[in-house]
Amino acid sequence: MSILLALLYPIAVQYERGGLWRVVMPITLVTLAIDVIANFTELALLTWDYPRVGEYTFSDRLLRLQHNEDWRGVIARVVVRYCNFFYATHIRG
Repeated sequence: MSILLALLYPIAVQYERGGLWRVVMPITLVTLAIDVIANFTELALLTWDYPRVGEYTFSDRLLRLQHNEDWRGVIARVVVRYCNFFYATHIRG
């Protein structure tokens, strides 16, 4: 599920960036659903960290995880770098 999320992310952020948002809106909605489900299941197990209140998507949780000094922080910073490559202001730190 997380691989599918990584593949769909560059398309889904086009909605937030503007442009042809009506074209990518169905992909964005599917990606959002995958993001929420993966955040509470697979990605919670992979990071060994359950989302806190208000952290519905994985990018919300990355805002907190990227400041950790342990292995979670290292992985989170790599994922943030990937996400910000496609949409520079999506995840700030």
